[in-house]
Amino acid sequence: MKKYVQIKGTKDGISIFLSDTASLVELEEGLLQHLKEQQKIVSQYQKLAVQVHIGNRLFTEAEEHSIKSIIQENSVMEVSGFTSNVMSKQDAKKWKEEEQIFSLATIVRSGQIINVPGDLLLVGDVNPGGAIRATGNIFILGNVKGIIHAGFEGDLKAVVTGKFQYPSQIRIADQIHGFDDESSKERIEENILTAYIDDKSELKIDSLHILRKIRPEISNFQGGQ
Repeated sequence: MKKYVQIKGTKDGISIFLSDTASLVELEEGLLQHLKEQQKIVSQYQKLAVQVHIGNRLFTEAEEHSIKSIIQENSVMEVSGFTSNVMSKQDAKKWKEEEQIFSLATIVRSGQIINVPGDLLLVGDVNPGGAIRATGNIFILGNVKGIIHAGFEGDLKAVVTGKFQYPSQIRIADQIHGFDDESSKERIEENILTAYIDDKSELKIDSLHILRKIRPEISNFQGGQ
């Protein structure tokens, strides 16, 4: 049973590696055997945080609780977390939403609010009173006269591109830039611009070309002037 469990010291501290081919009963018995030997060499006055690696498997909450209880009741180690090589369906769905680009071809009218997880590509205008929020980047091929909020869960690397016009308001994370004052009324911007957070945590507006410099990883989006 001991062969299913390995306890190692790593650069990040103590780690317990559990076989992903063993049953829960085999793991529990192997842990108890291993921990009895560890008690001989570890001082009872030490408190050691330990990470449990479970390989290509997922534990239920009950299984995690069982393993955690065995470790903490039979050693001076405290479990700081479980690490798996696989994703739960919920985590996989969240990752997919964050990585993909949602595409819409529509006009966002007054009173409409569009919420998107991840990035959004909108082909169309955003009218005054309309709003778009995305957890990632927002690319708009059209006139922007409403409220655009990229990175609304706090992503400071998010960007917004579009033709920003009066009375639009651009937000990234908690930073805001408005085109809604008196000086903006006479200004009709025909070029596609980029809004981003600079290294001083300030929201900046620049030409589309800056996107290639500040976010080189965004390589699939292309726009013209």
